[in-house]
Amino acid sequence: MFANNSEYGLKALHYIAVNASEDERMMAKDIAKALEIPKPFLSKILKQLANKNFIQSVKGPYGGFYLTELQKEISVLDIIVELEGKDKFKQCVLNFENCSDQHPCPIHELVAIEKNALRNTIKNVRIVDLSSHFNY
Repeated sequence: MFANNSEYGLKALHYIAVNASEDERMMAKDIAKALEIPKPFLSKILKQLANKNFIQSVKGPYGGFYLTELQKEISVLDIIVELEGKDKFKQCVLNFENCSDQHPCPIHELVAIEKNALRNTIKNVRIVDLSSHFNY
């Protein structure tokens, strides 16, 4: 349903939330190895998230990544929208550009309620909530 960058980004953020702190930052190469994600791809994702303040990044020989307590409370939906560049739950499932409540596609009414419910559910899931779903 989501692109690899969203999957990798969420896994990495959760891994960092569980295993890192301001005093014990994690390097991208170590996260990539632990999660079996290509390091160049993960580094790009982490840089993007750091630039938008979804994660903390410290440069230098003792640098790395970590999340503040406030960042651990960020919605999974916000991360997905940032990494994918759009809110897939607001898009037409048939990818019609002009589909909307005012100009619905043939299945718009059939999926609108479920799409909104799923969006709201994901909006309420935080990075810290992922702990029961990933085992490291």
